[in-house]
Amino acid sequence: MKIYQRLIIFKASLLLDFAFFLFIISNTINAQSKINYNNFDKQSLGQLQIILPQPPQPATFQQIDINNFSPKQAQVNSPAQPNLILDYNNSTERQNQQILQQTNMLPGQPTNAQQVQQMADIERDLMETKFYRDEMEWLARSQSYRQAFNELSKLNPDSFSITKAVFIIENAYYNNQFSYATLIKGLAQRALLVKQILKHEGLSSNNNLALNYGIQKLYSQQNLFYSSKLKQNILVPKIGYDFDDFMGKKDWSKMFVLKLLATGKGQCHSMPLLYLMIAEQLGAKAYLSLAPQHSFIKFADKNGTLLNFETTNGNLVSNSWLVQSGYITAQALQNKMYLDTLSERNLYAQMLSDLLLGYLDKFPYDDFAEQIRKKILQINSDNTTALIVDANVKTQIALQKINAVGKPKPEELHNYPDAYKAYQDMQTAYDKLNNSGYQDMPAEAYQRWLRSIEQEKKKQANRELKEQMQREMQQLKNMKMTLKNNKKD
Repeated sequence: MKIYQRLIIFKASLLLDFAFFLFIISNTINAQSKINYNNFDKQSLGQLQIILPQPPQPATFQQIDINNFSPKQAQVNSPAQPNLILDYNNSTERQNQQILQQTNMLPGQPTNAQQVQQMADIERDLMETKFYRDEMEWLARSQSYRQAFNELSKLNPDSFSITKAVFIIENAYYNNQFSYATLIKGLAQRALLVKQILKHEGLSSNNNLALNYGIQKLYSQQNLFYSSKLKQNILVPKIGYDFDDFMGKKDWSKMFVLKLLATGKGQCHSMPLLYLMIAEQLGAKAYLSLAPQHSFIKFADKNGTLLNFETTNGNLVSNSWLVQSGYITAQALQNKMYLDTLSERNLYAQMLSDLLLGYLDKFPYDDFAEQIRKKILQINSDNTTALIVDANVKTQIALQKINAVGKPKPEELHNYPDAYKAYQDMQTAYDKLNNSGYQDMPAEAYQRWLRSIEQEKKKQANRELKEQMQREMQQLKNMKMTLKNNKKD
């Protein structure tokens, strides 16, 4: 090859290398310029507050300078071995003081080199004992949640009892104080009431549409329940909406079906779950569906068309109203995040999400919480709750690590590898959530949207849905009468 040809190839190679170098530098600069600390000032996604365990604090024992020890002050006899069996009714500080007294090592007392080493050994033992105490305390307090996780893990994600799953989750929050038999008894009474409603209206309890219609009556009106034990009718109020702390910020048990059954009032989390649990008792088919910070019921009419039932108000609602929240993106609809029926498997993942959120209401985010979150994503990699929790956790970790290095200027963060990586991990978590189509919905926006259902009831589309349901119920009544008359003939 001629020399000038080699020079041209060499120059071209240099230009390509230089271009690649510029590309890398440009990307690095762009990545650094995207760093924005304002993310840490925003409210947690999904109104979900995540608490992380505090970083380990340095030991509180007085530091001893070995160079200041005086041989004249040293004691010849070895100190007695301390008693490290701690009394759980005594404070850690008091026990530490007692141990130091036993070893004659209280601050200000004379010590020799041998005692210094023993002091270090005692300090290590005390710290290990504290870690052990904390671990034992955590195991005792969280036992019901670890048991619940094990029980849920034994269920088949593709075919499980929603009643059993909800009970396991909520009973864990109450440290297993409730009886499953009591829950079943309460559900059976409501299932019996549904059958009485259908019988009174001349509808068959073997028809899925009729069963859904009967369950919906529990949410839309008060009903008479005939007690065979008391030989009288009892007026049962409709299942109502609890406007007090409806997101469970002050009291997480507000989210529970057990609370709903006890008080007759719930919110958009517990009310649809109760619907599904009553349906399970009756052998009816219905589905849970999600909207931003909201859940509702879908069921099929006689033609297999899915209709929406809003449990918080006891009415059929249109898809257009559900979309009107303004926080359902086209991408979220395309990814079937919202307004779609949850498969059995995705419903199971949602149950694990409820377990995780209940745990986080009581405990900081730890390895066990991460274990639940990973299990959720194994079942459903697009589970919104798991993605939101991950983004919030990584935000807190990034904030913690950035503050630990003095919160440098954003353009200088790359000089602190650990903090910079934490920030990148946070951005990756946000990207996953954003790619799913999720858009955070403020609590005020949700309240405005929920209140709009009162106006929605008056619209033509909703009146038509209600009239359609009535027509189909009338057809079922006529069909039942025809069959009954044919049998007589």
